[in-house]
Amino acid sequence: MIPMPEKVEFVKGEGYMAGFNLLSEKRPLNAIELSMLYQGIESNILGFQLLKGFEQVTEDKDVKKYFKEGKDLAKKIIDTFSEILLKSDFQPPAVAWGNPTLSTKAPYSEKLMMYLTSLLSSFGLTSNALGTSFSMRSDLPTTMTMIAKDIFDYAKDGGKLMIKHGWMEEPPHTKL
Repeated sequence: MIPMPEKVEFVKGEGYMAGFNLLSEKRPLNAIELSMLYQGIESNILGFQLLKGFEQVTEDKDVKKYFKEGKDLAKKIIDTFSEILLKSDFQPPAVAWGNPTLSTKAPYSEKLMMYLTSLLSSFGLTSNALGTSFSMRSDLPTTMTMIAKDIFDYAKDGGKLMIKHGWMEEPPHTKL
């Protein structure tokens, strides 16, 4: 909970943007930064569960490996954002992790599961870009940029895998 402000306060000095100075204390997270971290954790919990289910039902070993890598990336992001919250004396969101069913029969084609994973990667990149652009504490944009690089690399690997299997449709484009 963040208490409702009773009056408008203005930033006094550039120390508000500090975050990497080891000799000074970091300022508390503001409401925007806190909401971006919470949203990042919650969306990666959802992504983790979805990829866990996808990994469980896919038969192609390369696609299965790709979904496992996505689960590992989601866990890394959850851990990173949770650590930032805990260091700021905020409890990470207590979202029920849940579990996919025990079924090993795919409800969707591997092509569709890969496409959905591609969409989630795009949403993750967009979310990190927003978090990076709205944070005024210098350590957070750097952390989110490193995570965005990992998401981009993961998405690129997924694109290569979709091309290998003939699953990636070429978007309409202009004619020269």
